[in-house]
Amino acid sequence: MTERGFTLVELLVAMMLMALLAAIATKALTSKAAAYQAAMRSDLRNLASAEEAYFFQHQVYASSLEDLGFQATPRVQVRLRASTHGWSAMTEHEARAGYSCAMYFGSGVSPYTPATEEGVMACSSAGGGGCAGR
Repeated sequence: MTERGFTLVELLVAMMLMALLAAIATKALTSKAAAYQAAMRSDLRNLASAEEAYFFQHQVYASSLEDLGFQATPRVQVRLRASTHGWSAMTEHEARAGYSCAMYFGSGVSPYTPATEEGVMACSSAGGGGCAGR
């Protein structure tokens, strides 16, 4: 009599392979998201440096990215609000919908959300989580 089906060992091996592939895929997706976030944070830090350098030379803050000669990382959108006494900026990445980083410095301009403390970068996402750092 011939029995059909898989042995217990064959089923366990197949399950282990599926679990391994799922772990690899999860790691790859997490690494990509971290890279997008790093690009956004880096652009925001570079913008802050450019604004302060501009202020040092002109005694006012730049009101546009063009005035600064600032070029964002591809696929990162940068928004800037500025007055003569302060600025606020926010970054978003096309591939990270709902996730943004922002910071502000000085007065005369309303800060972008999620920035709440002057000179401190803050990040948030629609799904919770986030980061804060100087």
